[in-house]
Amino acid sequence: MIFNSDAGKLYDTAFFLTDYFCNDYTEKKILSVYEDTEFMIKCLQFVRERTEKIPEFLAPFTAVKSENISPVMQFYKTESEKHGVTLDIDAVKSLFKTEKDVFFDIFIKALFGNGIKAAELKKDPQKYIKAMESLDDSDDFKLKVSYILNDFDYALSVLAEQFEKVYCTVNELHRIYEKEIAYTFEQIKSGLNLELYMQEFSYSPEKYEETYVAIPLLNQFAIYCRLKDSKAYMLLGFRHTECFWNLGQTKPVDAKRFIVTAGNGTRMEIIDLIAKNGKITISSLAKIMDIPITTVGRHVSGLRNDNIIYISKRDGLQLFYSINTAYFKRLKLSIEDYIDSTVSLAERNNK
Repeated sequence: MIFNSDAGKLYDTAFFLTDYFCNDYTEKKILSVYEDTEFMIKCLQFVRERTEKIPEFLAPFTAVKSENISPVMQFYKTESEKHGVTLDIDAVKSLFKTEKDVFFDIFIKALFGNGIKAAELKKDPQKYIKAMESLDDSDDFKLKVSYILNDFDYALSVLAEQFEKVYCTVNELHRIYEKEIAYTFEQIKSGLNLELYMQEFSYSPEKYEETYVAIPLLNQFAIYCRLKDSKAYMLLGFRHTECFWNLGQTKPVDAKRFIVTAGNGTRMEIIDLIAKNGKITISSLAKIMDIPITTVGRHVSGLRNDNIIYISKRDGLQLFYSINTAYFKRLKLSIEDYIDSTVSLAERNNK
């Protein structure tokens, strides 16, 4: 595997610009779900304290709506899929100019949805007015959108300038944590993680040596893999291993499903024992519970398939299992929603 530092820094820059104007997005989507966020908060604060005030009119470029991704993040993702490992800060600055039409289309779609065509918006004043009226946002936000659309080239040039300034601070942060990043990269190359890549991404071990890996600091939970041509590119955060459950290919966290999966005494005892020990093997569980190892293995497999537990360590042929604490964070929200909806439905129908 080959470490690509620039991609991680560029991702962090785009992520921070979104967080700068939409920090509630970070708190709701990331910090409220994952348990170990102290390092991430520390990194965000580092960049925020060293970043001069960013012009307020740029806020719509970082708005997070139905797609759960801001235009600036979407633009970075789109261009990274095209250019991959060749992207650096100079290349991105150039793309703000050469790919401004791509950015414009992304911007329009992110704000107005698929029903509005960017080309039509430029030509037809009536459609422009209707599109602005359709925005379910404050008048101040609409004014900023109007300002950007009135001179998109200028707005994009200011965004590019701010992107570079933030990148310089992010670059400093990465330099400070250079040793920690190197250690994380060694973990990413482990056999355990290779197994996870194969499982979640249909990753081919033949690509192992040519795979480019980028590590973001501001979002330690980022997981992204792109297989193109003969190369593979991965964006993997500090805590990516236990977060594979959150990918689209895996089963969603659902209160009802948890009750079905873990809804018997044996499996609940297994969960309690794993939590109590931190890391534990199937053979140790079988010894403590005094039941056949094949029975424990069957239950552990069911819990692992639903991402309630995961393999956290491999020692030769021994596999150690740990609780997926991120799963339980998300489960708590799901259970609260389930209880609220059930009570609401029952009360409404009992009237």
